[in-house]
Amino acid sequence: MKRAEADELPRLELTLEDLTRLLDRAKGVLASEDYQIIEKLVSSFIYMTKLLEKRGIKLEELRRLLFGTKSEKLDTILDQMERKAADAPSAEESGATEEAGGTDSAPPAPSPEESPAEGAAEKKRKGHGRNPAEAYVGAEQIDIPHQTLKPGDPCPEAGCKGTVYALLHPKVLVRFRGQAPLGATVFRMGQLRCNLCLTVFTAEAPPEAGTEKYDATAGSMIALLRHGTGVPWNRLEGLQAGFGIPLPTSTQWDVSEAAYKKIAIAFEELKNEAAQGDVFYNDDTPVKILSLIKENKERRKEKVGHG
Repeated sequence: MKRAEADELPRLELTLEDLTRLLDRAKGVLASEDYQIIEKLVSSFIYMTKLLEKRGIKLEELRRLLFGTKSEKLDTILDQMERKAADAPSAEESGATEEAGGTDSAPPAPSPEESPAEGAAEKKRKGHGRNPAEAYVGAEQIDIPHQTLKPGDPCPEAGCKGTVYALLHPKVLVRFRGQAPLGATVFRMGQLRCNLCLTVFTAEAPPEAGTEKYDATAGSMIALLRHGTGVPWNRLEGLQAGFGIPLPTSTQWDVSEAAYKKIAIAFEELKNEAAQGDVFYNDDTPVKILSLIKENKERRKEKVGHG
């Protein structure tokens, strides 16, 4: 839809009183279960509207607030949304609070101390030489929920009657650990034997075990270390042995060759496409050619003699 067409759409202006009267009319027509659903939807709409007006929430943050992180399961997300909708004030309560001049039901905007990521995004410190947490895209990402609290629980502080809510920006900790260039996992599957028929029953391997001893990432890493960064195979063998994950030189060759065979067709086609190019580039690193140096000296002497 074009912007001009979107601007022509009629805009619906509703106040809290309008929503309250709408719920009153729906209560006399709809069943009790249907009315509760409509009431929760209206309450959630009021809550999100106030949240957008007061906190200046971004689209990505709103999506995370509504649907949670990618690691959460769908049933967990639905349960959280249902609890939030149940805890949100109804349209009648919101209207009464509005008329009485009380505080809003939406949580207060976080202070700069509560959301350091927003301040860091707006004013980036110069010259500190540190990488932000968003730069570690290849690191394992683990979301840790609070051990004792969840959104909607009462505040544990003595004398406080408020409820806690989830901040949009969690506290981030980055931790480094040493590991071998190629890691390995040992799956020890239990076995049982019948004492009468001597049949052995072995536990099934988990899906993450796969079917190959050296998966595609292992072959890629070996080739990258050898041909991309110039690490000799015997040096990699010693490094792996020091980490307790043996990787002999001969095995490295076999794994690299097997990985190459899987992409050989694509590699040969790329070479064929490159050969059809109109421009040919070569290494122009300066190198002393002794025979040419001698020839140039003789030519200079001849020129001096003729001169």
